[in-house]
Amino acid sequence: MEEKKQTGTIIDPNPERRKKVLEKFYALLEDKVSLAELKGFKREHLYQLAESGHVKLKHGRLDEAEKIFQALTMLDHRNAYFHAAMGAVHQKKHKPVEAIVEYSVALSIDSKDIVSLVNRGEIYLRHKNFRKAAEDFRSAILLDMSGKNLWANRARSLVIAIKRSMEKTSVSTK
Repeated sequence: MEEKKQTGTIIDPNPERRKKVLEKFYALLEDKVSLAELKGFKREHLYQLAESGHVKLKHGRLDEAEKIFQALTMLDHRNAYFHAAMGAVHQKKHKPVEAIVEYSVALSIDSKDIVSLVNRGEIYLRHKNFRKAAEDFRSAILLDMSGKNLWANRARSLVIAIKRSMEKTSVSTK
């Protein structure tokens, strides 16, 4: 009797394996694990990829950086840094709505992400939404009462510039 090779068929797993697979699948659906965790990707490899995306972003290779961070946000949607970096790509590509969305996702994951607060605040400021810009800058400043964080210091500088601009406007209208 000739033995046939089975290709492309799925062999029913044993009950223990089926239980494990279902637990992982439900954990993914309940947002307890990321796709990267489910597939067994190592965090170090994801961060190496993020580093190459950051280098591309820094050197203006925005389309390449965008592809990298899109992949990373899909693989690990629970990582605030990946969303913040994706926001930076959108910001550099002059896509303010997409950037605000990504920064907001990053902040929903990590509410103490000063970089996302300041970058989102800058976008609001550029679009003359002074109230939201001030809220983001205030939050960033309050997270760094020591004055050591460069991004919080940027927020401080922007607040001072806004105040001076408002003072000049109110003086010129009198």
